[in-house]
Amino acid sequence: MSDDIVTLPQIKLEYFPEEGSTALITLIDAGNPPPSFLRLIGAITKGIPEGFRAKTRVVFSGDFVSSVNDRQIEDNAAAGSFTVERGSGVVAGKTMGRRPDGMVEILFPDSWIALEAPDDFLTMAEHLGTHEAVHATIHHLGGEPFWVNKRESFGYATLQFVAMAADQAEEHLAEYLANQVQFGTNGSGGSTADQVKAAFDAWQSKVEVELPAVPEDDPDYFFKGMVISFEALHILWKTLAYFASELRDGNNFKPVPDEIAALPEWEEEVAPWWNEYTALLAEIPMTVEQDIAATDKVVKRLGLLLQEWAEGVGFEFHNNDSGGGFFRVTRWS
Repeated sequence: MSDDIVTLPQIKLEYFPEEGSTALITLIDAGNPPPSFLRLIGAITKGIPEGFRAKTRVVFSGDFVSSVNDRQIEDNAAAGSFTVERGSGVVAGKTMGRRPDGMVEILFPDSWIALEAPDDFLTMAEHLGTHEAVHATIHHLGGEPFWVNKRESFGYATLQFVAMAADQAEEHLAEYLANQVQFGTNGSGGSTADQVKAAFDAWQSKVEVELPAVPEDDPDYFFKGMVISFEALHILWKTLAYFASELRDGNNFKPVPDEIAALPEWEEEVAPWWNEYTALLAEIPMTVEQDIAATDKVVKRLGLLLQEWAEGVGFEFHNNDSGGGFFRVTRWS
């Protein structure tokens, strides 16, 4: 039997009623923590290198949105704008990055602390913990390897696409590595046509319900339209970055399953750009240790592809001479 002591991340409870905190601490002290809590913390511990674990704080919050927004306000970054809605799903966890005290924080809703949980819930908890551990490790390593927009200046419109490209690249890596841990080298369980269709339905609702609902005489009409459009694109592309991680096999990608490739939305709004999209993702090694100069080049090219893609599905957004951006919806023209 090994006498090695395993370093664990810090645990913090936030926006918890006192009785809830006491009950959880009592269970942990008795060696009988809730199974989902155990799976989540175990996956994070395993996924973060030993030297970084003591500098990692896992926060379970009774008010997940407030916990994230509190930190965004501290960081002066999109203060108070966080929501959990993401297209056809919700945000299950969020790595905030290095805090002023030097800790990297991973935030979860308290719903992940379940006294009883079915096997599929425990599997999701393990997968989520592994995914967020990748983000946390990248923060610990420093350098923000995908975020070229923090090292170089771009025009206003180009900046938006490059930032989305950076986010997708990191999410693709985190999901791919989580899939490898959970499902092995043969890939993940795989998204079904119904799941992909749900993502398309959420995208369609955003651009065909919310966007036309903005009154044309609203003084902020163009700004609101741009925000709605970009939220929709961001959600769609992030879903596709996850889907691409399921199909990735080393530096290649398996064919899109026939039932998904046959969806009209896929044929019209994804297929024309999919091969180039995955070819660019293929240039990013699936490891937390990245050559930043190399990833900068890939992310910039990916950002330009996203700009072309957006225009192809009806959203034109370019830099203008005044330092801002020119935006218009051509989707229904």
